[in-house]
Amino acid sequence: MSDFGKFAASVKNGKFSKIYFIHGNEEYFLSRSVDLLLENLVPSDQRSFNLDLFDGAESNSEAILSSILSFPFVGDRRLTVVRRFDKMDKKQRIDVADHLGDVPDSNVVCLLAGDVKTTDETFRRISGSAEVVTFNHLKGPELSEFLKDTARSLGKELGPGAADLLVDMIGDSVGDAISELEKLSLYVGDSKVIEIEDVTTAVGKSRAFNIFELQRAIGERKAARAQEIAYKMLANGEKPVYINFMLARYFLNLLEVKHDLGKHMNPKDISAAVFGRWNPFISEYLAAANAYSGPELKKAVAVLLDIDSKLKSGGYEDSQAVVVMVSEILGDGAGSPT
Repeated sequence: MSDFGKFAASVKNGKFSKIYFIHGNEEYFLSRSVDLLLENLVPSDQRSFNLDLFDGAESNSEAILSSILSFPFVGDRRLTVVRRFDKMDKKQRIDVADHLGDVPDSNVVCLLAGDVKTTDETFRRISGSAEVVTFNHLKGPELSEFLKDTARSLGKELGPGAADLLVDMIGDSVGDAISELEKLSLYVGDSKVIEIEDVTTAVGKSRAFNIFELQRAIGERKAARAQEIAYKMLANGEKPVYINFMLARYFLNLLEVKHDLGKHMNPKDISAAVFGRWNPFISEYLAAANAYSGPELKKAVAVLLDIDSKLKSGGYEDSQAVVVMVSEILGDGAGSPT
């Protein structure tokens, strides 16, 4: 079970800590942890009395301490949540940390922060009296396992390869992956298992113009199709910086695949070496690596790094960047790799 799954199970079973310090770089988990505490601690008709929400960037220790040290007005529990606790002034944070030992047993305090150094003085003071929970980005196999756990909570099972395929199609956004998983659970109806075919059909259909399809078109050296998908992605609100980043990652992976092909490794071993697991799209990566020469792959990475720099400095408009991405990598799509 994932760390978030363990946290969720504990809260749902009524096993609360008095003080939580929840930090990390996965905003989805930070947000959902607050939702879980709220749903299981304070009844909706008591929230105007027993719930206080603070933004650390806009709050002071006096107001926060007034909340965390006050007893419930009605009911048995009082919840105080401080988002962006790490954005408070250091002295204010320490003031709060030094009074956590005085929190009544009826109260629960949840302090949320982004990436925090364990050597930070505030962290050291809080960790002595709080349950410290870290939620960072899940990637690759970790995200696949989390999705399997989530599917089981929805009464479904992800069949062999389905979780990995979903991750490859959606990327590392936990929120997006869960949203698609919920749609898939409805799509399969009474079936208890979500198969690869379900993911391909249901998710692929709703994401005809996404980074996954763009990579496929570029891998197959289909310049016109790649331009069409890229423009559709822009029209749907996708940022060129994201497109560029994902394509750079794609070509770096292709370089590794091509290198391993040169060592005559089999597809299973190449997949494990490059992706750390079996990638359902390894055959497409192999085909794309064969469709490009080594120098072409290196040139593509160099082009994308240059575009990234110009995008961040304002050197390119969005649509201009997309044209350059595809045309510089593919040209007219002609030429035979060596």
